Amino acid sequence: MRDDRTALASPGPRRAPSLRAAPPTLPSVAARTEFCSLLKRCGLSRPAACTDELTRGAPGVDYDAERCGPARELGERGVDPTDPAAFRLFRFLGERYQAVYKLEGQVAISQARLEFLLQDLPLAAALLTHFQKTRYEAEYLDPPPHRRFRGRRGDNLDGDATVIAGSPAERDLVYFGRGTSQIGPWKLRGLGLVRVRYAAAPRGKGVRYRVQVVAAPVNAVVNLVMKTGIFRRIVEGHIRDILEDVAEASAKLDQQGLGQGGSWSAEQKERIADLLKLP
Repeated sequence: MRDDRTALASPGPRRAPSLRAAPPTLPSVAARTEFCSLLKRCGLSRPAACTDELTRGAPGVDYDAERCGPARELGERGVDPTDPAAFRLFRFLGERYQAVYKLEGQVAISQARLEFLLQDLPLAAALLTHFQKTRYEAEYLDPPPHRRFRGRRGDNLDGDATVIAGSPAERDLVYFGRGTSQIGPWKLRGLGLVRVRYAAAPRGKGVRYRVQVVAAPVNAVVNLVMKTGIFRRIVEGHIRDILEDVAEASAKLDQQGLGQGGSWSAEQKERIADLLKLP
């Protein structure tokens, strides 16, 4: 997976402060072609810098509904592709190789508690570490309402991400960021787009969720590996493990309280008391 930090120069004000602007270094022709072609072929607004030559189509990319879907959805949700700060995101979605993972399921935690924990990731990480014995870490990188964070799960996942659309209250969040993941014998570094949607399950039996992960393999060999069944199952297993950890930690908190061990601040204890009041 590639980590592209360049931005396509274009006039006009910045309208997407949630996306970190990158240095104004002119990207390569290939990168600009991937970016501009995606916008044109998917029917999105594009900056004046996207000339006809740059919108001819990136080699090997099929601009079908599946490829255009994430970009169109982001545009509809207010992420402006003409903003220079959005270049890295839309170029990523226009890269030649793309691997998409989709997972649906149900976990035994209430919608209210899941929303609470998604709004306080450092507290969620502390509770998961305490109850699940897997090291979780999370810290915010910006002031409230906190759109950027850095996180880690054990030794197999770490990185930083920005919420570029949605919120826990909407029960629909889109994260974009970069990180390192250990998937079986493979260690990968690069960019990724993650969409998480959830809703209360019928008859109050937890939460139904849908997760979609988009990655951009750096070459044909990596693309082939990332589309194998075993790789897909490992990725989906990691996602399911995190969600199950959240549900199990919530249940253990109800059954055991905080118990012995752990160093909890007065503020954390107050927040945990608020969490326990939720169904």
